[in-house]
Amino acid sequence: MKYLCAQQDCTVAVTGKCLLSHVPAETCPNIRIVDEASQGLPEQARGLQTALVYPGNELGFDQVSEIFASRYGHLIAVLGAEATGKTCLLCSLYLLASCGDLRPTRLFAGSLTLPGFESRLRLLRKWSGTGLPDKIVDRTTLLDPRQPGFLHLIFKENSGNDGIRDLFFTDLPGEWTTNLVKRAAVAERFRFLSRADGVIIAVTAPQLLAPESKNSQTQFARLLLQRLRDTVAMPTDIPLIFAITRCDMTGSVNPPAIYQIVDFARELGFSNASHVPVASFSDRPNVPSGMGLASLLDAIFPTSLIVAPECDSPDGTRMFNRFRFGAEVQG
Repeated sequence: MKYLCAQQDCTVAVTGKCLLSHVPAETCPNIRIVDEASQGLPEQARGLQTALVYPGNELGFDQVSEIFASRYGHLIAVLGAEATGKTCLLCSLYLLASCGDLRPTRLFAGSLTLPGFESRLRLLRKWSGTGLPDKIVDRTTLLDPRQPGFLHLIFKENSGNDGIRDLFFTDLPGEWTTNLVKRAAVAERFRFLSRADGVIIAVTAPQLLAPESKNSQTQFARLLLQRLRDTVAMPTDIPLIFAITRCDMTGSVNPPAIYQIVDFARELGFSNASHVPVASFSDRPNVPSGMGLASLLDAIFPTSLIVAPECDSPDGTRMFNRFRFGAEVQG
């Protein structure tokens, strides 16, 4: 059963739960039942056939190409070795958006891959213990191991260039990035980067800080950057952001190695290279889940940062609705 709500901040279309706690949801006077799943999307996304969505997974090349032929979409590549938190980053961004925690700058306006996000979050959804589960998301696998998969989010922007923005994020296994560093022959599968509007490279804060691993991590990043410029021929003028993941484990300290990596990227010609510390999921009281993800979007699509209103859960019981995004949270 699909719902639409007249209240702007209600996410019943995504979660099925009424903002005003009506049970069942259809008893709320602001909610109406709709027959077509596409009614929950903005008008420019309506009319897309459900065949465009891979059931429970992601969009493929053919589906994304057909969408791009009808309207402009922003392609954001998310790269990184195994276990660097790429899928956690995307799932955290989805939860922030659907809970309204990117307001007022960005409002969640729909997605063509809701089943894909929810299937990735199933381990977290069913977790009933304290803190976080040992494994938050499953290891990424692709329907077609030779082509990238894409997760889709639509935002309505209320600052800067007001309007609808379609974002298509790659969700690639870490082996893709590792193999690119090891073998130039696999560069062909990264040709889609010539169309990218931004690139996020995930690196983990603990590994960049640890004396036994920081040098190898720095060298890996340098080799990856050289491959992206020389072999893949990725545009050097698009935003390239290093997302320093797992900052819940290290606090607000930026690993010194990240400055060497960003400087090297700029020496190679990546003029818009930068870094943003993030914590996709956290059970530390001083580090909120989703920290830095709003700043990550701002690094790709610069906007005026506006402090969002206080959340409606002051006791902090809702993991993704317990803090504010604004000028004070820039990583």
